[in-house]
Amino acid sequence: MKYILTFILALTMALPISACNEDTPQDERQEGQKEEQKEQKKFDPERYQRELEAYLCHEACLTKQEAQAIFPLFREMQQKQRAIYMKKKVFDKAALCDNKAAEAVILAYDERELAIKKLQQQYHKQFMKVIPATKVLKLIRAEERFNRNMMRHFSRRPQQPHHPKGNK
Repeated sequence: MKYILTFILALTMALPISACNEDTPQDERQEGQKEEQKEQKKFDPERYQRELEAYLCHEACLTKQEAQAIFPLFREMQQKQRAIYMKKKVFDKAALCDNKAAEAVILAYDERELAIKKLQQQYHKQFMKVIPATKVLKLIRAEERFNRNMMRHFSRRPQQPHHPKGNK
């Protein structure tokens, strides 16, 4: 399974390279790149999950059996984290001018963050019952790296084509 997931990840990374075939005219390549950028900017939760799990398998050196044991727990943790995060109170613009309202927003935010950390702690203990602690630590660090890289990817703005002066 590890090799299949790694292959899928490598295949998805190779797709942009194969789109730049030298046989196609430059205009067609640019149009294809624009379409590809649009597709890459759309968030696909299923693709995200597949790529995340493939990355985690590779980075944490999980065996097929370990991956099959850990990922149902991992998905369950993510689902519960998402539920806690979605319970956030709506940010009230009045909180910017009212100290009591601002204090309530801050306390609610802190409670949500603490709840997420407690949940992570519970699941990390469960993870360590299934796989060695060294691999759990690799899994945690790999997830952080993956999410940081994904945020970088989504925050990049498509570069505008350069137009020489006078030729707009």
